[in-house]
Amino acid sequence: CPSSSGKPNHADILLVNLQYVSEVEIINDRTETPPPLASLNVSKLANKARTEKEEKMSQAYAISAGVSLEGQQLFQTIHKTIKDCKWQEKNIVVMEEVVIAPPYQVENCKGKEGSALSHVRKIVEKHFRDVESQKVLQRSQAQQTQKDTSLSS
Repeated sequence: CPSSSGKPNHADILLVNLQYVSEVEIINDRTETPPPLASLNVSKLANKARTEKEEKMSQAYAISAGVSLEGQQLFQTIHKTIKDCKWQEKNIVVMEEVVIAPPYQVENCKGKEGSALSHVRKIVEKHFRDVESQKVLQRSQAQQTQKDTSLSS
């Protein structure tokens, strides 16, 4: 497919897991020869697929372990900044140095005092500030919608 970013010499690649395909139906048969495929960096695509699979497996593990939605969201936030982040039962382990236990608040961050612990605590603080500001924004939008509805009635 042409690139959704609009960049020349780029293309969107769609991968389909054929294990989940039960039937293929040909809508029409093409007679013209398709344009040549752009060269692909197969190792880069394989690394991307492996990384995506690992992230999905991590999410699935968290859900199956009964981790709260807040814990899953915090894990995703930390993982955006620090890739060395994994689950250990219901605990989040960051850089093998910091452990965050449920209910995943700043005071639940444990580890050897130092820059790693300090950095993780800052990420956790910012995450919860952002979540709270998002809730406030949603409440104000809901109130505005309610006012607009009652004014138009």
